[in-house]
Amino acid sequence: MRLEELVREIVEDSSSGAAQLTIKAANLYLKLLEGKPSLRHIRRLTKMLAAARPSMPSIANIAYRIERLISEHLSRGIGLEEAVENSVRMTIGEYQDSLRMVVQNSIDILSRYDRILVHSYSSTVARAIEECGRLRVYVTESRPGYEGRTLAERLARKGLRVTLLIDAAAAYALEREMIDAVVIGCDAILDDCSIANKVGSKMIALAAKQLEIPVNVITDLWKIAVQGFSLEEHSPKEVYAGMEKISVLNPYFEIVPSELISIFITEEGKLDKRQLLIKLEEFWRKLIPEKKLKRRGLANL
Repeated sequence: MRLEELVREIVEDSSSGAAQLTIKAANLYLKLLEGKPSLRHIRRLTKMLAAARPSMPSIANIAYRIERLISEHLSRGIGLEEAVENSVRMTIGEYQDSLRMVVQNSIDILSRYDRILVHSYSSTVARAIEECGRLRVYVTESRPGYEGRTLAERLARKGLRVTLLIDAAAAYALEREMIDAVVIGCDAILDDCSIANKVGSKMIALAAKQLEIPVNVITDLWKIAVQGFSLEEHSPKEVYAGMEKISVLNPYFEIVPSELISIFITEEGKLDKRQLLIKLEEFWRKLIPEKKLKRRGLANL
């Protein structure tokens, strides 16, 4: 199978979340083995995956980690096929361990609250909330894809008390429902510790800031976007399918400044901005060799 065909599976998948796509990207290296690839093919796949979904940095990061491990295995005299298999297995294990720790650390913090407001859908956030059965959860619809409805239904099936509200009513709920915290996921962490998340997140964070309600971001460090990040716009038809000549703006992500975020809940525990900056640098160095960091101007994040 051609490299372009392999990567197209990642580019065109609009239904899977970041975690699913990240693991799917890692497994492409195993598919590549079916064609007896050279190291040049491996490096080209990494480059293509890094550019495939700029709004989901974890895909690029898992590719960088796999390539680095392959190089380390080859330097010890291990054959290419074995190096690829070992590197993919190790990297997926590291990634899944990170997700498990994020969930566990999130449970420890969320269990202290009585009422939270959640925007959009994150499988990691959902898993953590499900373990906090006494929580009252307010969930925005997250239009136009209505991911919030999916989250609300998932949590309701688990027996949690769930209130679904339209996106524009988030501030209304924060003012009137005695909410303890806003909890959101994260699609990307930028190098100034701001984050990218589903559009509407900044509006909610601003309202929470004014009302002195903490904003907790649940994220794994694989989402650091040092290599670059781009905001996505989706089809206008999701918003308006009528016959009139109406221009439609349908952004999917926006940037939430770090000053609006109270804490980051990660696999490394609860972090403030200063602590997160240190962890981001440590994590990036694990992905890319020092000489490449210097070449790209990333040696001092």
